[in-house]
This record gives sequence, C-alpha cells and structure tokens, in this order.
Amino acid sequence: MFRWQARRIQRTPKLVLAAVGLITAVLLAGFAVQDIPAAPIDATASFLPAESELAEASAAIRESFPAAAGVEIVQILAKGDVLAADSLRLIRDLQGRITKDSQVERFVVEDAVAGYVPIIEGLLAAGGLDLATVSDSQLDAVLGRAATAPELAEANAGLARFAPRDVEGTPVAGLSLIILNDAGDPLGLQSAQLRAHEIAQSAELAPLAVSVITKAHSNTEGREARRSSLFLLMGIALVVIIVLLAAFYRTGWDVALAIVGLILTILWTFGVQAWLSPGGADLVDPENIMIVLVPVLLIGLCVDYALQITGRYREALAMEGDTGGDAPGEAVGEAVTFSGVPVLLAAGTTAVSFITNLSSKFEPVADFGIVAGIGVLSGWIVMTTFVPAARLVLDRRRVARGRALAAKPVADTIPGAGAVLARAATAIVRRPLPILGGAIVVTVLAAIAAIGLDSSFALKDFVPRGSETEKNIEFLEQNFNGGASTMTILIEADLDTVRTLRDLFDFYTTLTDPRRRPEGVAGPPSASAGTLLTDWISDSGQPGDNYDPSFAAAYADWNLDVFAADEEVRAAWALLQNADPAGFSKVVDFRRQGPDRTILQVPVTVEGIGASQQLITELEALWGGDDSEITITGGDSLIALVTEELTASQVVSVSLTTMAALVILVLYFGLTQFRPALGLITIIPIAVVLIWVLGAMWALRIPYNIVTALITALTIGIGVDYTIHLTHRFLEEEKQSRRIRDAMQRTMTTTGGALLASALTTALGLLTLLFAPLDPMRQLGLLTAVTILLALIAAFLVLPPLLVLWALYHRWRRQEFGSGSHHPTP
Repeated sequence: MFRWQARRIQRTPKLVLAAVGLITAVLLAGFAVQDIPAAPIDATASFLPAESELAEASAAIRESFPAAAGVEIVQILAKGDVLAADSLRLIRDLQGRITKDSQVERFVVEDAVAGYVPIIEGLLAAGGLDLATVSDSQLDAVLGRAATAPELAEANAGLARFAPRDVEGTPVAGLSLIILNDAGDPLGLQSAQLRAHEIAQSAELAPLAVSVITKAHSNTEGREARRSSLFLLMGIALVVIIVLLAAFYRTGWDVALAIVGLILTILWTFGVQAWLSPGGADLVDPENIMIVLVPVLLIGLCVDYALQITGRYREALAMEGDTGGDAPGEAVGEAVTFSGVPVLLAAGTTAVSFITNLSSKFEPVADFGIVAGIGVLSGWIVMTTFVPAARLVLDRRRVARGRALAAKPVADTIPGAGAVLARAATAIVRRPLPILGGAIVVTVLAAIAAIGLDSSFALKDFVPRGSETEKNIEFLEQNFNGGASTMTILIEADLDTVRTLRDLFDFYTTLTDPRRRPEGVAGPPSASAGTLLTDWISDSGQPGDNYDPSFAAAYADWNLDVFAADEEVRAAWALLQNADPAGFSKVVDFRRQGPDRTILQVPVTVEGIGASQQLITELEALWGGDDSEITITGGDSLIALVTEELTASQVVSVSLTTMAALVILVLYFGLTQFRPALGLITIIPIAVVLIWVLGAMWALRIPYNIVTALITALTIGIGVDYTIHLTHRFLEEEKQSRRIRDAMQRTMTTTGGALLASALTTALGLLTLLFAPLDPMRQLGLLTAVTILLALIAAFLVLPPLLVLWALYHRWRRQEFGSGSHHPTP
C-alpha cells in the first residue's frame, strides 16, 4: 500500500496536490448544506443521557404536566441596604416590570415571585401595613418581631435564607426569584430570560447594585466566549507551532508546508462535520460545547505526522549523500514507505481512541469523539500526501536550479539531544530490570494517589472566567448556598390505593415541616396534590386562596392517615378533581395505560454537587413506596447524574480504547512480524501512563470532570503514537545490527530525537488551551501537556527495557535452537 502511495507521489506529485485541493473543495461544500435549526442554548442539558431514568422522567413530566416542564428561575441579586423600605420598593417594582413585560408575561407561572420581598410583604400585611407606604422604623419593628416570635419562625428562616446578614447583623444581599416555564416554547423562554436582564440593566435601581442571573444568560455568555476563543486559540497554537518548527526544521518551506497541512486538516475536519450536521447526515451537533477543543488538539497531534515524514525524508537525503539527480524522489519514496506504517498505526489507534467515545452516555462526548477521530484521520491523509508531494515539487525545483537541499536530520536540531539519548540507550541496555523496577514503584505510588481524585461537574464550569455570571455564581455559593432552584419530584404509582396515598401524604407533610424536611429544601412544595388540597381546606386569610368551607367539611369526613378502603381513596381524589379541574390536572395525571403520575415541586438551595447528591438521596429515602416509583428532576439532578455516571462511562471508554489499540497492534505485529507479543509490549507503557496521569491529576488538584476525562483517550492516542514509532524503528535497526545496544542507540537518536521534537511541539501547542475561556478546557490543556511529557518518559524509559528484554530472549532462542555456540549480544 505505502509503496504504491510512494510511487504515485514520486511520479505525479502535482496530481496528488490537485486531488488534495479537490477533496478540500468538496468537503467545504458541506457548509452550504449545513442547516442548524434554531434551538435554545443549554450547556448542561446536552449532557443528559437519552435513555437515563432522568431523561424518561423529564419526558413524562413534559407529557403529563407541561406547566411543570422547562422550569427556569430568574434570580435577582441585590447588594446594598436591601432591607430599607425604599430598597424593597425598588425590587418589588423591578419584579413587576419583569413579570408584566410582553416578552416575559406568558411564561410566568402562578405565584411566580419568591424570595425576601414577598416574605416581608406577607409580614407587613399581617400587621396591617403596606410596602408602598411603610416607613423604615415600622419595617424594623416588623422584622424585629419576626426574629423573636415563634409563630413566625418559618418566615424568619426564609428571610435568613434570602437576605442573610453578616456577623454584625448587617444584610449582605437580597435574593428574589421569578419562576418561569417554557409554555411549549423553549426559544421564547430563553428570550424571556434575556429580556429580564435587559429590563434590570435599564432600570434606575440606585443605591442598590442589582444583577440578574439566569441559565439563558450564562449559556449565551459561554457560547459567545467559546466562539470568540476558537480562532484566538487556533492562532496562538499556530504561532507556537511555527516558532518551534522553525527551530527544528531551520527552513521556511518545511515550516510553511506543515502549517498549510495543519490548516487543511482543520478545514477537512470541519467540512466533514458540516456534512454530518443537520442539513446533511444529522449525526453530530455543531453547537457542541466541546468542539472548540478539536482544532487545538489536531494542531498538537497532527504536527507529529509531519515531523515524522519530514524527519525520515531528511534522513534519507543524508544517507544518499549526493543531492543531485532524483535524490528528492528516492528520499520521498523511502520516507512514505517506511514512515507510512508507524504513522498509520499511530493515527489509526489515536482515531480509534477518540471514536470509542461513542460508547459514552453523554452525547457531547460521543460527538466530540466522532469529530476528533475524523480530524486525526484527515491529518494522517494530509500529512502523508500533501506534505511529501509538495516537498518533492519544491526540492526537484531546487535541484534543477543547482541549490542544496535541507538534509539535516530533525533530531540533530535539538542541541545535546543526540548525546543524551545515546547515553540513555546504553544505560537501558545494560540495566533494563532496575529501570523497569523504578517505573513500577512510581506506578504504584501514582495509583495510590489516584484513589483520592476529585470527581466534579458544575454549572460554573461552562461559564467564562472573570465574567459577571461567574462572579455572581461564586457570590451565591458563598452567601446563599449556591442560589435557588426548583426540584420536580415525579411519583409514578397507582394513586387509587391506600398504600400510595399514605406514602404521598407522609411525604408531603414531611416536606412542609421545617424541622423534618432535609436540609437544602427551602420551603414547602410550591405545587403538589397536597398543596392544592391545603389551598381548598385551609383558610389562610390571604387574598386569592381557594378556601371553601363546604369542601373542607366534606373532606373532613375522611381520615387522611388511615383510609378504610381503596374506594374511599378514589372518592377523595374525585372530590378534589371536581373542585378544581384545572389545578388538579397540573399536579395529578390518572392514566389508562401505565402507572398514574403526580408531582411535587420543591424549592431548594444547596451549595456544591456533594450537597445536591446528598439532598437527592435524602428525598428518595423519604418516599415510603418502592424506589422505582420516585425520580427527582430539576435543580442539580442532571449534574448529580453526570457526576455519578462519569467514572463508569470512562471506565468503559478506556477499556474499549485499550482493547482496540491492543487488538490493532497485536494483529499488525502478528501478521507482519510474526511477533504478536510486540503488540502487548507496545501497549504496556500506555497503561502505565494512564495511571501516572491520574496520579498527576491528584498532585495538580485537577478534578476528573466531563472535559478532563477526555485525557484518558488522549493518553492512549498520544502514548501509542510514541511507542509505535520507537518499536517499529527498533525492529528495523535490530535486524541490521549485530548488537542490541547499537540498535537501541540508533533508534533513540533518530526516531527518539524526532519524538522529542514532536513532544515539545505538541505540548507547547496544546498549552494554548490555557487561554481558553472555560476552566475545564484550561485544565485539559495543562493536563495534556503533562500527559505528553509522561508519555515521552514512558516511551524512553519503560518501552526500551521491554524491547531489550524481548530482543535478548528472541536472540537467545535463535541461538539455542540454532548453533547454540554464542550468547546473545547486548
């Protein structure tokens, strides 16, 4: 295959270049057919696994209770003297302007406003006062009474939650909420949230400093930052690569060809992505938040293929000695023929390592794997066709003009590298076992450290660093336990039975009791069958309640704690349904097929994913029925699910990637060299590096999140690249060398030197991710650079001793079953 490819390039390099140009044009035509449908921006919802219980529960809620689906909260954060009468009036007026705005009003739910202002209004109303006219002294008196009166304990707790004070008793800030739902129009809901920001920004709210926090704004801010950073990151990466290649190549044309090759690789990748997007095959989401990583990764990974081809080409030119005649053609033929196999194996296993992300339950990760895998294969094609063909055209012209060719090996351009690598090779051949022993000790220590690795995933991971949203989220975490959200609890069971009604009644009463409900539940359910019932049988004295004495009397005939029969349960449900059909349909759904459904919407304030997971566990434990009957959605339930599933998902992905790489290498070395064990030897250093990387994550305090988890695939992709090149070159040299030391020295000083140049280029290129707008992407950039360093160390210190032992064993076998008169020569 590669000899045929080499002949095509030797004979018709210009035709090869024309073919590359034609393919580029065809792929870029994908942008003409790409049709991205309008959809709300949601950085976290895209991670919801399609077949998870959470996804099924969310779909069930949308089917049975549309008003409870797509709930979003507009959080109004006020700083300053928030408990002054004038300040309260400013926030109340702002809430009114937002809820009555034409773009927002249709998405506002019943009893949509919550937070410290409605609590204070209720306290004032109970005392016969009105916020519109109350003075500061009157307000202070009301708040003072609320702080000491036992019957107002719940209101006081609400004030402490939504208007916390510092140690001196001064209010820190005030948090108000407006609850919206999508009303079947997710795009409209997104616009409504953004409109709330516009209203707040245009309002005169001095002396308060007011910020509005919504998911739509944070998602929009994140998308704009990702888009603007894409070209910045690519530009910085290309500049870094240009500087390094100039130092390694020492010729402008080689640098230019590598850069053009990288640009073509990126164009091919996004061209294929366009064909696979909506309007084309509709297989990937072009708005995937992880796609911004692909160009920088490709620049870092695929430059290695150019370095390997160019490095081998220069070696061949140097071996020719005479640069006249068709020395460039012969050198290109040798470079493509002998580098083609290791470059293909490296690119193939790297692509497979990305594509195995298709096993991930998270769609953005799977899409990223597809696009990155396509990018790596594109890079292989471009670097093994365009680069040698263009190099051949240029060098033939130089020869025709009588100019000298650049024949200095790439490894020789790094001062002192050759001597150091030669000494390392000698030490490895002499003492392979002690070196392997040291590697084992380091691996064990790294494995122990990895046990304490943090696994986290949070909304602010997708918020640009230094943005207003990030600052607000951090303020909420510090002062309001992470801000406010709503969890919707779905119960799917036969609601006509005594057992289920008892469980539902106990569950509701626990959630309404501040002393019994879990910490993190901010108040009683805002919507539920129990809430609806209480509204009809209790006289709150508040305007707008549904208290009906006749209904309350009829309902009092039943004992809600102990029902005599299921028939009475059905009669009780019918009584409530007939009293308020519209309200009943919003919280209860009796279904002809499948279990009945009911929901409880609970306000929550929790700080951190650990607290969210704990709250979900406690809420599930409160349900007296079967565990399969309850599912908790909303709030941080998705983040909790992602955190829970992340490790299991990556274990599957790493296992598949490692097995795929192992199978490829075992088959290759078994079929071509009749030495399948070489496949295992080549993959062992990669397994070692995986453990080292996890230990490094612990040492660097980098969490194992949805983005940094990709490092496992990158480790295999990067590491196998290095080990394949070294193994392949060692086999060539070992066949031609009498002594193993000579073969190892030649391998380390030629291919090893090129790998050193490649590693430096790749690591520094990927460090440009430190300029990314999102923390996980910056962490991935740093971690990838560390991974490259560790992969190179493993390629130089773990693989060579294994190859030496393998070569000694096989030479011993040949001598043992041959003449038997000589010992293997190290």
